[in-house]
Amino acid sequence: MRKTLLFLLLLCTKLTFAQLNDNFADGDFTNNPTWGGNTTYFTINANGQLQSNGPNSGAQNFYLSTPNALAKNAVWEFFFQLNFDPTTANFPRVYLVSNQADLSGALQGYFFQVGETGATDGFHLYRQNGTSTSQIITGAAKPRGNTNLVTARIRITRDDNGKWELYSDVNGGTNYTLEGTVTDNNYTTTTHFGVNCRYTTGSRFNQFIFDNFNITDLIPDVTPPKVTAVKSLDAKTLEVTFDEPLNMVSAQTIANYSLSNGRGNPISATMGSANNIVNLIYTNNFTSGPYTLTVSNVADTKGNAITTPIAAQFIYVEPYTAKRGDVVINEIMAAPISTAAALNKEYIELYNTTDKYIIITGWKYKDATTSVTTLGADTLAPKTYRILSAVADVDAFKVYGKTLGIAPWPSLNNDKDDLSLMLPDASTIIDAVSYVDTWYQDNSKKTGYALELINPTGTCGGAFNWMASTGTNNGTPGAQNSVYNPQHTDNVAPKLLSATILSTTQIQIDFDKAIASAMLTDVNNYSINNGIGKPTLVELNGTNNTSVKLTLANAIAPNIENLLTVSNLANCAGIPIDPTANTALILLADQINVGDILISEILFNPKTGGFDFVEVYNTTNKILDLKELTISNPTSTSTTKRAISITSVFIRPKTYWVLTANPSVVQQQYQVKYPNQMVQIASMPSYNNDKGTVAIWKGDVAMDQFDYTEKMHHALLKDVKGVSLERVSFLVSGNEPGNLQSAAASVGFATPTDKNSQSEDNGVKNSVVLANKTFSPDNDGFEDLLQIDYRFKENGNLATINIYTDKGILVRRLARNITFSTQGTVTWDGLNDGGQLCKVGLYVIKTDIFTIKGSTDSFKQTCVLASKLN
Repeated sequence: MRKTLLFLLLLCTKLTFAQLNDNFADGDFTNNPTWGGNTTYFTINANGQLQSNGPNSGAQNFYLSTPNALAKNAVWEFFFQLNFDPTTANFPRVYLVSNQADLSGALQGYFFQVGETGATDGFHLYRQNGTSTSQIITGAAKPRGNTNLVTARIRITRDDNGKWELYSDVNGGTNYTLEGTVTDNNYTTTTHFGVNCRYTTGSRFNQFIFDNFNITDLIPDVTPPKVTAVKSLDAKTLEVTFDEPLNMVSAQTIANYSLSNGRGNPISATMGSANNIVNLIYTNNFTSGPYTLTVSNVADTKGNAITTPIAAQFIYVEPYTAKRGDVVINEIMAAPISTAAALNKEYIELYNTTDKYIIITGWKYKDATTSVTTLGADTLAPKTYRILSAVADVDAFKVYGKTLGIAPWPSLNNDKDDLSLMLPDASTIIDAVSYVDTWYQDNSKKTGYALELINPTGTCGGAFNWMASTGTNNGTPGAQNSVYNPQHTDNVAPKLLSATILSTTQIQIDFDKAIASAMLTDVNNYSINNGIGKPTLVELNGTNNTSVKLTLANAIAPNIENLLTVSNLANCAGIPIDPTANTALILLADQINVGDILISEILFNPKTGGFDFVEVYNTTNKILDLKELTISNPTSTSTTKRAISITSVFIRPKTYWVLTANPSVVQQQYQVKYPNQMVQIASMPSYNNDKGTVAIWKGDVAMDQFDYTEKMHHALLKDVKGVSLERVSFLVSGNEPGNLQSAAASVGFATPTDKNSQSEDNGVKNSVVLANKTFSPDNDGFEDLLQIDYRFKENGNLATINIYTDKGILVRRLARNITFSTQGTVTWDGLNDGGQLCKVGLYVIKTDIFTIKGSTDSFKQTCVLASKLN
């Protein structure tokens, strides 16, 4: 019973702090409440009133003040009497609100004042900031019968909205008259209430009288305090915030607080940084997770206690710095369809892969082109998801799970984008995804479907670990992915895709999948022959662990074929690099000058279903790079120069390379000796069937150019469709008359990637010889064919080859007026024109050649068609 009475007594004591009432009936002003300031300049008179008793000389400014916390929802009432005519130099102030105890100097607050020129002083309300004052309510003038006597009872109110009302009764009673109203919220808190006496006339020293000070709530407070926030200050301390100032005794009673998870009561409860904050300290450190704090019996300064326990939930998060992979970008809706019933807005989804609570407040997020966006306050519980969307779309996604709005929202590209999630320092990457639309693994789902991560905790990323959602709504925001498979891993060995020379001492290496950065950046895993050795530095290129830059100590020399070998690298599942794809040619091409690369052949009237091609020839002993060149048809309606290749294509000395839109079709229609010497051009210039111009460029300088017409074909060809024009000599211009000739029929009317059938060789004579005088066409693999080798001085020859018996009987027309190359081979299989095997015996091979210039030549050889003896 004694404890209860003591508690109520303490509550009543605290109540006097918040609600002031002093009529000085006890004969002093030092207790109940306690007044401070210039206490020697005040006294209690015989009528039980507070009266000034200051110095009787000079200008004076003294005060009394007492603590007070009511600044809103308050009523101030008091009586005053002045036994003199107040003026602008002799006046009292009653401070209702002040941010400090000293009322004689600079402060922030509000005060009541009477005192002005004349004998009809009004009652006014002022706001003070420092030493500046502003009159905010001006009361009406108050005529009085006795000029040297002013008395009144004053009532001033202020509601929670900051509306002030000033009332007065000049007879000292409670029959109040409204002087004025104003709304002012400049200062909404206070620490002190008091009086301030100012005069310059010494006789005023004891003429200020005050009584019946009363400060109460405008609307009585009968509501107990509420808990508005609970947060941890450290591993053992909680800060509990209430909605109003508290009774200190009840607030600091440890029995009034109970924490869940077996924590119970704190070992101490002390007032915090404000009178509505309590700090609770516990014996043992908190562990991450949700908690419930139950609060009861805590009272406000009015004595309203919490009788029904309040349960406040909060999450404690142990200090933890997330590392890469702890939180992953788990789902991406990059190309939503606006007409979709659901999920018709862009979003991404985060997933906490750990057993930790992770605070993501202040984390950074960006895409390839948008500036960094900062995430708002949020915490990810273990194994939970968070949807990120534009602020305007948050309500649409809340139905699927907790959603965090971002402003500005980095718009996602449909085809590809680079997304990065970073710690607040913006340099530590937690996850990065560079998606492309091939990751959907289904072309029909490239729009309207989310990309989902298959194994969020796997070490394998990239295209291997993503695919289009199979969820009902074409996505699964806030929930486990529809394609989730925790056993999903990569069993395919990585491959080296390309090596690009950036400078003579730096090379970029690209792989087909991500590899651990420690492996990628180990200089011992790379080696180049020819004395170049291993790099001095290996740096990651980008954030996807698929590319590095090597810095070399020894520079790469032009025209030397070096071999880069990569070893000791493995994919995310530990599969070592493919031994058939771990090397790359390191080759620095030489400078291309005019005349180094010449046009060798053009097919401008292809066969049905075929494609044009242009063949170029490296006339030098240098290795050159076709990437530096472009091709065009200057006489076409579109003269745009077309890139031959966006990647390096090394053309070795004295080799022929074919440029075409479709290499595979060219291979089907002609004999292509070197298929690797074909370049597919994404946008091949159009060459007309009748005439045109072929031009090869380096920048704006023409490396070679010639004009063609269909009339350049051999005059005796009946059909030139599918027949190429070949350059005869590289020593003169392609436009030199006769330097373009039809490819020989004997080679199939074109020689893509091989030496031209029509070439120049002035140092030889016409000749036809038999490689073997005897042959036996019995399919035993030995001399089954008669080989006839020819070589002609001039190009553009037509040839007829007939085979006779030794009696002069014609048995086979092997060739009949067909164009021949300047050098080649023809074979006879021993069959006659009827397809039957000729008899054993002696045969005559007669070859007749002629040109359109009129020159002719004739050759005869004999051979023996033999057979095995039984």
